[in-house]
Amino acid sequence: MKKYFLGIIAVLLAVCFSAFNSIKEKPKLTDPYWFQISNQYTPGHAVKQADAAFIQQSLTAPLGTGCTASTYDCVAGFDATQVNSSNQLKDNSQVPSSVPRLKN
Repeated sequence: MKKYFLGIIAVLLAVCFSAFNSIKEKPKLTDPYWFQISNQYTPGHAVKQADAAFIQQSLTAPLGTGCTASTYDCVAGFDATQVNSSNQLKDNSQVPSSVPRLKN
């Protein structure tokens, strides 16, 4: 029994110490910023500032206005890092972080 005593104590200490580890805080996620895209958009390419009009910030994509045909140029979502404080795209090199909605 004596030869197992140190092993049992080591296991108990390991369990006790692991039970009190601090939990790292998860990064906070923000809802996408949704923009109406006015000109033809090709998936995977940047959108020009002049072609993007802010609609809203929400988890779900809003319906675009005047969306017709079947092209990728209606609504696109961008991360907070891609949008300035005036709810405009920071520059002309921003690629949507979410897949644009097809026009109906």
